[in-house]
Amino acid sequence: MMSKDKQSIRREILSIRNSLSRDEVNERSKLIFENLKKLSFFASADVIHTYVSSKKNEVDTVEIIRYLLSSGKKVIVPVVNKERKVLLHSRLESLSELKPSTFGILEPGVIREVDIAKIDLVLVPAVAVDRRGNRIGFGGGYYDKFLNQVKCPKVALVYDFQVVDEITPSPGDVPVDFIVTESEIISCAGT
Repeated sequence: MMSKDKQSIRREILSIRNSLSRDEVNERSKLIFENLKKLSFFASADVIHTYVSSKKNEVDTVEIIRYLLSSGKKVIVPVVNKERKVLLHSRLESLSELKPSTFGILEPGVIREVDIAKIDLVLVPAVAVDRRGNRIGFGGGYYDKFLNQVKCPKVALVYDFQVVDEITPSPGDVPVDFIVTESEIISCAGT
């Protein structure tokens, strides 16, 4: 089967995602979080980088962040630097620090930059992924630049319908190592 281009996959998946009700998002996000907790490296990670769910019907990370903060983990969140077209990485100490900013994304008002070499795990947003870990984001390339620099496990949090047959990676795309959905944990290594 001929693989669809990224634009049409992005359009198709976002159309489904945008049609979810708030209850569906909450219910599915809870199941994804339960599966995430089954990963041994999630439990053992001290420094966890996570996106802050801000886009419409994205898998909710606010509960994950609340859980991590209450467990005494260090939570690192991305901050978009539009001038340099890169992500900065800031330690979050409380959910109340988050304010809408670039692209409507929730970001901390106070930036406490951290050394990304200290990150044990990255929770990655995605519009779509395939079972080999190739992902489609929103096309800015911000995450790929960052993922290219970290050696720790990279985990995409997506709903079942966001796992597609095939995504043809572009140069510079960085695959994730694991995909966590409501119904399964996919290890992308060697598939």
